[in-house]
Amino acid sequence: MDYTAVDRRKRMNFMINISLIEKLTVIPTGERSDFVNKAIEDRLERFQREKAFDEGTLLQKKLKLKMTNEQLLKEIHYGRKEW
Repeated sequence: MDYTAVDRRKRMNFMINISLIEKLTVIPTGERSDFVNKAIEDRLERFQREKAFDEGTLLQKKLKLKMTNEQLLKEIHYGRKEW
């Protein structure tokens, strides 16, 4: 997602490592907020995917679901139109 001046923003006060602050100095001053926003957004997306995968794995173990790869692919693609 590209951020523009019209995006809603809010100043937050939190601590980051000094080594990260030093590394951020290579990013031009006007681009640092966008850079950090994008990094946080990417990491949150990855975190949500990992969490969903873990929950699915736990559910699979709880229900003791055992499928072959063929059966799993059939379930994943159920209802999709073939091209």
